[in-house]
Amino acid sequence: MATPTLKQQKTFAMIRILGGFAAALVLGYSFITNVLAGRPVEGPVLMTGIMALLGLGYSAYYTRTLSRIAEAEKGAAAPAQKP
Repeated sequence: MATPTLKQQKTFAMIRILGGFAAALVLGYSFITNVLAGRPVEGPVLMTGIMALLGLGYSAYYTRTLSRIAEAEKGAAAPAQKP
């Protein structure tokens, strides 16, 4: 199986970052509204908060991956620019 190109890797990382942020936003909103409504932070409400944090962690991991891909792309382009 062929290795994805740097552009494809960047696209995959961006999709995962946006998906993680979207999940964290929805779950975080649900968690905050439940807590503000007076529900105790236990059981399903606690799991919702944990999943929101995991969504942020997922986005952070792929943000680091995107940074590494950008550095690799810079390194690949640098020799080509020299005369």
